[in-house]
Amino acid sequence: MAILKIKKYPDKILKTKAEKIPRIDSKLIKLSEDMLETMYFFNGVGLAANQIGELKRIVVADIRPNGKKKPLILFNPEISASANSCYMEEGCLSVPGISAKVKRAKKITVSGMMPDGKEVKIEVDGLLSRVLQHEIDHLDGILYIERVNAIKRWKLKKEYSKVNNL
Repeated sequence: MAILKIKKYPDKILKTKAEKIPRIDSKLIKLSEDMLETMYFFNGVGLAANQIGELKRIVVADIRPNGKKKPLILFNPEISASANSCYMEEGCLSVPGISAKVKRAKKITVSGMMPDGKEVKIEVDGLLSRVLQHEIDHLDGILYIERVNAIKRWKLKKEYSKVNNL
């Protein structure tokens, strides 16, 4: 496995929509395993392929990375239903040093393919719901800082520049 380089805001690939995967092969499985290893290395709970420079619809997540690991790898994930919503603090490995409260659905239904090629449809809630929404946003070229109002976004970008010496 390998630790991959994470793309940082304002890299243009983070604003680019990822392409659907027609077929899962050994290269994509290796890539997803490397993504998991990278996510764990940087103490993240989710990672999308755009964040490591690949425009492929792959997300990995594990909301228990420091304890008993329970990784989730999804190819071509799509949200088909959502319920209720709440605000919760979010951060991002591609936008380090800042965080913001973002409104997202509490519960979602996600479909996609597992590494073995099987189609799945899962209902998730709580933190895993939030993580998958955040990562699927990445695949659509949307950063969490775009989910806040314009004034808050301006303040976040200013803080990000200061924290990251840009």
